[in-house]
Amino acid sequence: MRRKLAVLGVAVFSLFGLSVVPAAAAGGDFAPPGCFGERYGTLFGQGVSVSCLPGEGYGYRVIAHCANGSAFWFVAGDFVPYGFGPAVAECSGALLVPARVVAYQVDEI
Repeated sequence: MRRKLAVLGVAVFSLFGLSVVPAAAAGGDFAPPGCFGERYGTLFGQGVSVSCLPGEGYGYRVIAHCANGSAFWFVAGDFVPYGFGPAVAECSGALLVPARVVAYQVDEI
């Protein structure tokens, strides 16, 4: 009986560990040097807002890496000149399969 309970406990712990590790490893909350990113929730999705200090070039945009279920895609925000507010990209999903931002990157022009 103890052996069965031990096996059941290890199985439950393994399933819990497998479900938690990908969520922790999919962090992607790091903006490049000189930029500050913030994630926020939307209806059936998630968005990312990035503000950057003046750098080389004229402006920047954020590209969000989105996922829901087994689907992956990219959403590119509009180009924003330095000093005129954040660049924003939003991942939109559906009622039963909301989208989330897995990672994001910042492109300068």
